[in-house]
Amino acid sequence: MRRCDGTPSQDALFAGPFMLCAVGALAQSNSSVFDFPDYPPPGTPNPNATLGNAAAPLPYGVTNSALSDAYIHFDTGYFGTQIELVHAYYNYWPTGVGVASTGEIFTCFPRGNETYTLAILDSPTTESAWPELEHPEAFQNASNPGFSIATEKFLWVQSVVVDGLDRVWALDTGRPRVNGSVLLAQAPGGPKLVGFYLNGTRFVTYTFPEYVAYPDSSLNDIRFDLRGTGYAFFSDNSPVRPGIVVLDLATGESWRHLDLHPAVSVDPSFVPIYNGVPLYDYPIGPPNAITNFNVYAADGIALSADGTYLYLTPLSSRSLWRVPTALLKVQPSSQNPYAYMRARQAVELVSEMGSHADGMETDASGYIYIGAQEHNGVNRYNPATGLIEPFIRDPHIQWPDTFSTVSLQEGNYLYFTSNQLWLGPDFQNGTDLRTKPYALFRVPIEAGRATQTE
Repeated sequence: MRRCDGTPSQDALFAGPFMLCAVGALAQSNSSVFDFPDYPPPGTPNPNATLGNAAAPLPYGVTNSALSDAYIHFDTGYFGTQIELVHAYYNYWPTGVGVASTGEIFTCFPRGNETYTLAILDSPTTESAWPELEHPEAFQNASNPGFSIATEKFLWVQSVVVDGLDRVWALDTGRPRVNGSVLLAQAPGGPKLVGFYLNGTRFVTYTFPEYVAYPDSSLNDIRFDLRGTGYAFFSDNSPVRPGIVVLDLATGESWRHLDLHPAVSVDPSFVPIYNGVPLYDYPIGPPNAITNFNVYAADGIALSADGTYLYLTPLSSRSLWRVPTALLKVQPSSQNPYAYMRARQAVELVSEMGSHADGMETDASGYIYIGAQEHNGVNRYNPATGLIEPFIRDPHIQWPDTFSTVSLQEGNYLYFTSNQLWLGPDFQNGTDLRTKPYALFRVPIEAGRATQTE
């Protein structure tokens, strides 16, 4: 490799991505950080094939001088626009993020030993409880050990979303962890969706009947279609009965679809690779038998920009699926006895993604941004071409968990948390290998939030 002045650089292998400015024919020369070329015509190579590629002499392991000028092809680990560090989490471990068009950033923390589970960022390194500090009456049900309680207060906020009307929605799984270890089963009235205005005023609370949110349900992610009377879609990543939950925002009624369909279920043979290392599950309790990472089902979901499709993927899978929302909005009942089957039959396998994903989100132009946990990056699905396209890659992206798109005065952005999930004690035989601080990043995008209002 050569430096920008054209002279050779022995240490270029360890330089940052923006030192790699002269990598010869291997480099991409795009007029825009977003301008990844379309797939080429027959007879020409894929112009994206060498993103993140370079060539340089090895900075070590060269004992023969005749080899000192040999330029060896290597992976830089970077492509796309540069990520911006927005927030460092020194206190609690984050999952969700939601950003308002006025700039407020909301976040949430799984409840274990944490004092609060929903927060607002109040400096680059601190958070505070939002809208106020809440202490539930208890976590464990005294009359039914192993279960949580029904309460209006938050037990475990898994996801926070700012919708197209700048309202804040907090999804409470209702399943806190006692002392950060034992995950309680939920009691009816524990899982809930709570809506707030930006001033912190709670304007609605929805709960779910026991035949919609089961004791082992774990409502994980949520997306809103605000057209007409409005609907909310949830992923339930229970390893036993995964599915999709639909909520009619006007009536408060909710129902299930796609239970145990492959689109929401784990791949039993799934083995992910992080930073080059295959991961197997090392359970803490007996019988301490190593298993595949195959207990996490329906997770990331995203609505197409026009609201026609719900895209979904299980966490323990590399497959992207979609289903028409028109069929999900039909409540299975004696009046609609075929609704459940019609929705199942309409599910489409869209693509293999090359990596499994956690978070997904849509922008107003129709791109669906998809976490690439195994690539330390974010890809995006282009509905116009049907291709998974490269977007950003950076070794500092260590498990992109939850996404939020937003239009701010300074431009359009994709925000996402990076929380090192696979290094946590749940996956490392009780040892916590994560390194604080956890991170919140953002990158510019062409279009802002898909408001899902029209």
